[in-house]
Amino acid sequence: MIITAYRLPALYEQKKVSAHDMEEIVRLLAQAPLLYDDGLSIQVQDFMEGLEIELEHEVRRAVIELYELAVQACRPFSETFAYEQLQDALGLQAELWQEEVLSLAEWMEWLKQIGKVQRKLPEYDFTAMLGTLPEGFMIHDFHDELRYQLEQNPADAWAIEERNRLYAALGAN
Repeated sequence: MIITAYRLPALYEQKKVSAHDMEEIVRLLAQAPLLYDDGLSIQVQDFMEGLEIELEHEVRRAVIELYELAVQACRPFSETFAYEQLQDALGLQAELWQEEVLSLAEWMEWLKQIGKVQRKLPEYDFTAMLGTLPEGFMIHDFHDELRYQLEQNPADAWAIEERNRLYAALGAN
């Protein structure tokens, strides 16, 4: 059993939130920020209104806690490009959560730290690392490139190290 200060991971572990409902909650966590050009306007209600499921009272309170952390994480990103990087990171984190690389409790802690500016988004000089790249190449694209390189050569030390560094930067322990 995982000990966490957050309600939603505990409720999910106790099977009080179904896998289907959790996927919907996580989908909105990654997609609701796409409604805005910066992190200044998004509200918890934007997340809650997008849910296509009914939540029991206890679960609803826990989901609001998650989305409050997400809103706080969006606030420091007033510039469009930085906010797009956050959106990209959230999309990748949703994928990592589905693959069980990133736990919900780890993700929530990451959101909290981003919101308090105690942690930064992963920063890379992709061109220096990989050469000429398409415009708009971001963290999720880098992850896909690392995955491709590891499919080609599972022992690629550089790709393993970079993947592990990326996962750590996104909150996975």
